[in-house]
Amino acid sequence: METICISLGGSVISRRNGVNVSYVKKLSSLLKEYRKKYKFILTVGGGYANKLYVKSSRQVIKNHLVLDEIGIAITRINALILKDLISDLDVYPNIVTDLDELRMAASTSGIVVLGGLLPGISTDAVAVLGCEVVNSKMLINVSSDAYVYDRPPGEKGARKLERITHDKMVEIASKYDTRVAKSNFVFDLVASKLVKRANIEVMFINDDIRQLKLAIENKPHQGTIVKTEVMH
Repeated sequence: METICISLGGSVISRRNGVNVSYVKKLSSLLKEYRKKYKFILTVGGGYANKLYVKSSRQVIKNHLVLDEIGIAITRINALILKDLISDLDVYPNIVTDLDELRMAASTSGIVVLGGLLPGISTDAVAVLGCEVVNSKMLINVSSDAYVYDRPPGEKGARKLERITHDKMVEIASKYDTRVAKSNFVFDLVASKLVKRANIEVMFINDDIRQLKLAIENKPHQGTIVKTEVMH
């Protein structure tokens, strides 16, 4: 059975007013619809909770490794919440914390949920490693914005990109990924290099559950697609 890897941006799950229960319920219904056809690896980011804790911690903690570890702990809390909210499905009972456990979990369960794994890399990079573990050539990245931009979207003149190559993605990430805990670049440099190395196609979508359904079915959807060769 094919495994679909989904990177859930923290902003999709963890918001200023708490857990985005509405989205998780829709996600649960969608996973139920496809559970007899696909397995899933769900990687969860830190979101607003991560921003809140890392920002305040940075005032007194100067060690970036420690800040990364705080961020990882928060992603695992978000992952635990998600796992519990979809517990009626065939979900691996633990939040995966290393690649050996991920290999075992992916072979025994229909759905595996994890947060961060290692300091210095984002949950997007973890999601790419998940793809490699199960030999998947497609990653769906869900965030608050469906598109990759040629510069930070808040900057004047920022242009959204609908189809780009792996090389272009690496080029953009090289400019704007700071490798600092809770930096907001859409897909970090490590993740960008890993998808290029493994030739994994990345579909960027927003948190409209209908877009996730289209992406799972590999149908046209709103958002950026990253692949080795781009047809114009």
